[in-house]
Amino acid sequence: MNLGREKINSLGQPLLRVAGTRAWFGVWPTRQRDFAVFVAETGHDASEGMLTLGSADDDWTPHGFTWNRPGFAQTPEDPVVGVSWHDAQAFCRWLTRRERLAKQIDPGWLYRLPTDREWSAAIGLPKERGATSEERLYRSSAVFPWGARWPPPGNFGNYAGEESRADMPSWWGVAPGGYRDPFPRTSPVGSFPANAAGLYDLSGNVWEWCEDRYSAKSLSRVTRGGSWGSDRPNYLLSANRTPRFPDLRTDEIGFRVVLSRK
Repeated sequence: MNLGREKINSLGQPLLRVAGTRAWFGVWPTRQRDFAVFVAETGHDASEGMLTLGSADDDWTPHGFTWNRPGFAQTPEDPVVGVSWHDAQAFCRWLTRRERLAKQIDPGWLYRLPTDREWSAAIGLPKERGATSEERLYRSSAVFPWGARWPPPGNFGNYAGEESRADMPSWWGVAPGGYRDPFPRTSPVGSFPANAAGLYDLSGNVWEWCEDRYSAKSLSRVTRGGSWGSDRPNYLLSANRTPRFPDLRTDEIGFRVVLSRK
């Protein structure tokens, strides 16, 4: 693992230090091939209860798909989907143990999910007031990662454009103005330009699990960033947080790891 501005971990994931945090951020979401190594080495079972939409006019239900067979074509470089917050935690614990045993990280370091505040710093938000994610949501500025205008500009990220209508219910919504990008579902990580911090896919492609509970009384965990299925302005605001139950598995949610001291 390099000791300069960039680190490369045992899975070939680059990590960068993000200003305003003490964490090294994975430059992109965890890929299909990264999660496959984890499952092969541990036998972790993430095969049950993944919610997806079919082409019929139904709601989110299990259709028998899983993280490695999500119902659409993926490459090994696409972000893994169909993983819960608990699955992401198990991945982080495994990667920590793996690299400590190989003496690639010291015992005082660990992999984990980014906190909500770290995620805000990574996407370029100023320091936000509020003790919880829920409180910060309602005190944050209405700005998108690309600026103030809606819809998203071309070649900025993977969102729900006209291309995403394929095999979706008739009520499926898309961003206005004829917006489209090249990817009906997930895209290989790094397909769009990095942000100012050097990170890819913080906006679009997949929602990303964060470490935090949404509020002090909530069991839900925070997801950030929107996905290939996001078509509404509020979903793609830089400061948006969406609470999800930690056992939820869908074809729109993945995760990104960070490396930090305990």
